[in-house]
Amino acid sequence: MIRSDMDKAETDAKHVLNQLGSLSSYLTGMDASVERDACFHLPLDIMREAMAFDVSVLYEVSNVVDNWLILEVTRVFDPIGYRSDLREGQKLRLDLDHPEGIYINEILAFTSRQISHINVPNQGCDMMGFVYVPESLGGGYLFGGDYCGQESGVRDYEASVCEIMCNFLSTILIKTQLEQLAVYDGLTGLHNSRSIKEEVSRLCNRFTRKTEAVASIVLCDIDHFKAVNDTYGHIQGDLVLKEVGEILSASMRKDFDVAGRYGGEEFLLVLDETQRSDAFAIVERLRKKIEAHAFGKTDKAGKPIPGEFLRITLSFGIAENRADSEPCDALAWIARADTALYHSKRGGRNRVSLWNDFMDEGS
Repeated sequence: MIRSDMDKAETDAKHVLNQLGSLSSYLTGMDASVERDACFHLPLDIMREAMAFDVSVLYEVSNVVDNWLILEVTRVFDPIGYRSDLREGQKLRLDLDHPEGIYINEILAFTSRQISHINVPNQGCDMMGFVYVPESLGGGYLFGGDYCGQESGVRDYEASVCEIMCNFLSTILIKTQLEQLAVYDGLTGLHNSRSIKEEVSRLCNRFTRKTEAVASIVLCDIDHFKAVNDTYGHIQGDLVLKEVGEILSASMRKDFDVAGRYGGEEFLLVLDETQRSDAFAIVERLRKKIEAHAFGKTDKAGKPIPGEFLRITLSFGIAENRADSEPCDALAWIARADTALYHSKRGGRNRVSLWNDFMDEGS
């Protein structure tokens, strides 16, 4: 199905510009926990519906190698199947010096860092904008649309709307990424050290208000992690940390538990409304899950080695706290979990220990 010229003509500036108000509210209402790509859901809808493009597409700028631009197709809205060449997850390799005509606007938007809207007959996006994000925060995007009617020229107000949307998106993405850096660890995706310590302090403050509150914290450590780095290299070590972080995150109970990277190869888990016996059962299941997991092995250049895996174990220390006990001190609470972790290490590693009053915190 091809739209007629009239379909395109019926999209007026007032209607399209009114969409920017909705977009502003949509973007400013997002927080750091939202995935980056979610920022583009409404802009892609505006491109396809309000601006009457048959196809709207989002590319992530993956890399630039010599004169080649590597783009990954992140999102495509193409209900009539007009652009069979664009599939989500597909990577395009575009020559910056001799661009293929179908991708001329992608090349020009990237090189100029502005809106490009050369009319591309038949297949080929008729408008493309660049969404700037610093490489340190993940890199930028290209965002645009393709109209497959007889008259596919882009009007000035449409280019202006696309430019405004790209500026909105750039601002929001940079803001949310900076917020994530303030809260989350870049390698594992878990809360960073400062943030997870704040979670412990938050629980301590709650104990002063709720007389029956109880919670447990867990300090855990990857066994023999230095040997992993020394034997297989730091790329392998980072991959192990990342994979352990993913397992910990997937094991947390929503609305109850929080996991964070405490430092190096140490992790701190906060188990709210969980007494020590329940915490032990939860952590023991987690210990066995990690022990049974096959961690992908790589060479020192980071290339996966097919069929080869590492076995990784963790040691755990658990400390409970109750509102009806002595006043809660976050650092003292973490120190008790650390003492229990030390007992696990000294007892042979790959085990779970509970802190109790008989443990010598100086040992």
